[in-house]
Amino acid sequence: MRLASEFIKLPLSFDIARLQHELAQFQPSEWIPHPNHIEGNNSIPLISAGGGVNDTMSGEMNLTQALLKSPYLQQVIDSFGEVFGRSRLMSLDASCEVPEHCDMHYHWFDRVRIHIPIITNPKVIFHCGGESVHMAAGEAWLFDSWKMHRVTNDSSETRVHLVLDTCGSAKFWQMVAQSEYFPSGKAATLSTRTIPYLENKEVKILTEKYNTSAVMSPGEVNYLVQDLIDDAKSWSANDSILLQEFVSRADNFRKDWRKVWSLYGSSGEGLEHFQQLIHTAAIADEQVRLGSIDISAQMVFYARVLVAAIDQNIDKSRIPPPVGAPGQPLVEDKQQNQATTSSVSASAGFVKAPEQSLSRNSPCPCGSNKKYKHCCG
Repeated sequence: MRLASEFIKLPLSFDIARLQHELAQFQPSEWIPHPNHIEGNNSIPLISAGGGVNDTMSGEMNLTQALLKSPYLQQVIDSFGEVFGRSRLMSLDASCEVPEHCDMHYHWFDRVRIHIPIITNPKVIFHCGGESVHMAAGEAWLFDSWKMHRVTNDSSETRVHLVLDTCGSAKFWQMVAQSEYFPSGKAATLSTRTIPYLENKEVKILTEKYNTSAVMSPGEVNYLVQDLIDDAKSWSANDSILLQEFVSRADNFRKDWRKVWSLYGSSGEGLEHFQQLIHTAAIADEQVRLGSIDISAQMVFYARVLVAAIDQNIDKSRIPPPVGAPGQPLVEDKQQNQATTSSVSASAGFVKAPEQSLSRNSPCPCGSNKKYKHCCG
C-alpha cells in the first residue's frame, strides 16, 4: 500500500520478554520456507487460509494451531481491534537478506503490513524508497510496500518479526495519521501505549472471511484500472503512442468486463467469456512505465487486476501470463503443504529490482533461476 512516508512508527509498545518466551516454544520443523524460496527466509503461519500451514493470501482466514498456543501473540493481535488477513512470524537468518522488490499483487493494493520485531539487533536494517531504519524490538512499524524495499541482516543471529496484514479501519488510520513518520520527522501527538501480557485474558481476533469475489465486480475493476491509467499518464517519459495503446487496452477491458458481468454476474456461468477478456488484455508488450514507481504498467495490470479478476477456486488454467513480462511465468499450479493455494505465484506481487546491466548468460532478474537468454531475454 502507498503511504505518506517510507516508514511510520506507531505509538505502541509490547512486552518483548513475553514475545520471546512464546517464540521459544516453536520447533525448527514448524518453520516453512518463503513461497519464493528466498534463502534464509522462513515463517510460521498464525492467521492463514483455513487455519492451515500455507502462505495463501485469499480465502477465509482462521487462527492456526501455532497462534492458538500463544496467548500473548493473540493479545497483541487483538489489541489492534482490526480485521486481519494472512499473518505470520517471519525469520531472516544471519547474513541473509530479503532482496529488493515491490509488492504489486492485488492483495497489497488496500493492505498494509504491521511489523513488530521480536528478535533483532542494530545490524538488521529495513530499506525502503532510498530511506533506511532499524526497527527495535517491541515496537510497531508500517512501511510503504509499493516502493522498492529490502531487508538486510548483517548480524550473527536470526531476526524474527511478527507481521500482520490488514486494510485497517478508520480508527486505525486515525492512529496512523498521528504517528511518527520517517524520514519526514512528523512528530507524534499520541503517547505510546504499552500492551502488557495479562494471564487468562479473553480475546476476540477478527479475521478476513471475504477477501476476494468469484468474479470481480465492475466497480472494483474500474477503480483499479483507473488508478493504473492515472499512474501511467503521470510518467512523462512514456511514448505517447504506446501510452495511448495501454490506456485503450485497459479502458476496453473494464468496459467489456462490465458488459459480461451484467450478463453473468459472479455466477461463474460466463467463465469462458471472462477468461477471454483476460487473455486479450494479458497479451501485450510492456513498454509503458508507471510514474509513481519505475516499473511496467502492463505487469502491474496483470498482477493487480487480471490475475485477481477471477477467484482462485475457479479454474484459471487457460489464463496466460503476460507476454514479455519480466517474472513470467507468473502462473503456477502447485499445491503447497497439502493446502489449496492460489494458482498465482506469490512472485506476481514480489518483483525484484532490475540489474543495471545484463549479459545473455547472467541470472535473469525475474528470479526464475534461469539464464537471462533462456528467460525474459
